Amino acid sequence: MLAFFIVFKNMYHVLRILFKQQEQQAVMGSVVFLLAIGMFFYHGVESLGYLDALYLSVMTLTTVGYGDLHPVTPLGKIFSMGYVLLGIGMISALIANFNRALRQHHGVDTPPKKESND
Repeated sequence: MLAFFIVFKNMYHVLRILFKQQEQQAVMGSVVFLLAIGMFFYHGVESLGYLDALYLSVMTLTTVGYGDLHPVTPLGKIFSMGYVLLGIGMISALIANFNRALRQHHGVDTPPKKESND
């Protein structure tokens, strides 16, 4: 139980570092924007409810694809092909920024101190 709280404490600090980065804020905004586009598209074209459309968007962007929901219309399939390609890039950037913040929290990325040769 103690380890559980330590993990959450560390995660809190990593997330604080993460959301101070302007690049991460832009990536998160892009991911939210992509999810909204996907949700409204799947709702309109595939006639899914908003929750199901959002669920399909998340599963598609993260390339999980459980198979319980999938695009049926030709337009939905074409959209999904491009959507996955955009999603892979955005999710990769999200993971890379998280990794950078994690390394910064643990002090791995601290620049070495310069030695003076006076």
